[in-house]
Amino acid sequence: MNFNQTFFNVIEEQNILKTTKTKPIVDAIKSRNKISFFYSGPRKPAKNSVKPGNRIDAEAVALGLNKKGNLVVRAYVQPPSVSKKGFDKTGWRTFMVGRMSNLKVSDSKFDQKRPDYKEGDDKSMSVTYVTADWTNKPEVKKPRIVKPTVTKPTPKPVQPQPTEPQPVEPEVKPTEPTPTELPQPTPKTKPTKTPTPPKEPIQPTPEEPKTQELPQPKPQEKPDVNPEEDENKKLQESIKNIKRLMFS
Repeated sequence: MNFNQTFFNVIEEQNILKTTKTKPIVDAIKSRNKISFFYSGPRKPAKNSVKPGNRIDAEAVALGLNKKGNLVVRAYVQPPSVSKKGFDKTGWRTFMVGRMSNLKVSDSKFDQKRPDYKEGDDKSMSVTYVTADWTNKPEVKKPRIVKPTVTKPTPKPVQPQPTEPQPVEPEVKPTEPTPTELPQPTPKTKPTKTPTPPKEPIQPTPEEPKTQELPQPKPQEKPDVNPEEDENKKLQESIKNIKRLMFS
């Protein structure tokens, strides 16, 4: 192989690996991510036909050219992927990139080589551009330990106790002042005459005999006496009494 042919092959390889369809496949092969896609393989001739359908979680390990010059992917597939031949003999398949659609790259990775794994070119691939990198072990994600959250029991709502209905006082509306009525004169009632019982006849009481009162002598009026004369009289009488005593 001369220099021009080698240079042409390198340019062709770089162009193939950078297309929008092949770049996700190349990245998945290198990082060993599983891929899922729909495959519509050839239908003629019948003995070489491939059953169309979904290939799920395929483990792609190489990308290159087959003997006819078609760009192909070598991958290991298992149920529930669709297969005409089944998976009893082997799970290795070769898929033409031009017939792959709805490609999805999974986050899950594969970390072991399946039985009958071959590195590089084989009878199905004449040229290999990309192979799986087994030097880097995939990171094993530790299961995230979720601490149980202790939820405090929520207090049950207190049901209000039924209360006895309170008597509703009637609303007292203010009454407008009514005009005061003048006192009406009370009608004079005629005194009713009560019948008087009949008077009993008065019996005449016997008169007591009248006693004739005798005329009383009139008291003699004493003449006004002068006090000095009265004393003289008393003195004379006392002298007379003394004389009587002496000459008796």
